[in-house]
Amino acid sequence: MPNPDFIQLVKRTREECGVSIDHARDMIFANEQMRRLVAWRVNHNPECRKQALRDLWQKSRASRFVRDGDRIGFRRRDGQL
Repeated sequence: MPNPDFIQLVKRTREECGVSIDHARDMIFANEQMRRLVAWRVNHNPECRKQALRDLWQKSRASRFVRDGDRIGFRRRDGQL
């Protein structure tokens, strides 16, 4: 089951800004503090990790995430590792 806190954040962002789910996620992940928080959660919360790994598996190089050994982080904004 997806993380309910993040789902609510995406939902609120969509409602407030009138944007799609993907655009809401892009807006959330544009914030460096949010990126650090999400990176911490995907490395410490098993359900968040599962979601990030699923995103990596489904989207491969188009994923926002990158795997570095046992850790998961964000791909650089320019798309590089």
